[in-house]
Amino acid sequence: MLPAQPNQSLIDGLSVLQALAGSGKAIGSRELARLLDMEPTKANRLLKTLAAIGVAQQQPDRKYVPGPGMHVLSAQSLHGSGLIRDVVPHLEKLLQPGRIAAMGVLWRDQTCYLYHANHEMPTPMAMGAAELYPASRSGIGRVMLASLSNQQVRDLYHNREIDGFDSVNDLLKELKLIRTQGYAIARPENRFTTVAVGLGSNPTYAAIALSSSQMNQQQIDASVEELIQVKSLITSQRGEG
Repeated sequence: MLPAQPNQSLIDGLSVLQALAGSGKAIGSRELARLLDMEPTKANRLLKTLAAIGVAQQQPDRKYVPGPGMHVLSAQSLHGSGLIRDVVPHLEKLLQPGRIAAMGVLWRDQTCYLYHANHEMPTPMAMGAAELYPASRSGIGRVMLASLSNQQVRDLYHNREIDGFDSVNDLLKELKLIRTQGYAIARPENRFTTVAVGLGSNPTYAAIALSSSQMNQQQIDASVEELIQVKSLITSQRGEG
């Protein structure tokens, strides 16, 4: 929820920063302005400001790419939070043929994967390997959404379509079930089954998940138990009550 007097310039600057980081290619100010529904002059001014402090970098074709400052921020944030260091070694032990292990966070109405790997994937390739994915379709996303209040969920999806659900009330029914059972199940497009549990409480700051081809209930229960054990180890390691 925004404060009574939000700093719109800060919000716009962070939106430009996030769009640049997630573009996956060099991007011009006009293209970025269209992407964010922003005035081109404002987008251009913000990009130039980010370039001036080294967070963005302008190429000879006048398009922008992430600059060294963005990589520094990324490294500092991952190191400072300790999430990768504390969680990934435990998830790697769960990897088996035909199985995917993942960790992610909620970004607006999207799941951002910090780690997403199968048993053959080297850890460096698994870091941030998956693109943003609709939270309502993701096991990790659903767990994170379930940690929000019903009003926060309604505000998040106000006048917007919800992937996988006909209405916000249908989504809220699913989130109520997740809160009761303590884990989420997602079967996007019926291709595989994902089970996920949250890390932390008040707030839930991330979630971990296991995925494989269409699990039966016994396999779901076993995967949930594995994730709960990993969660307990992470909680103890991070000194969380």
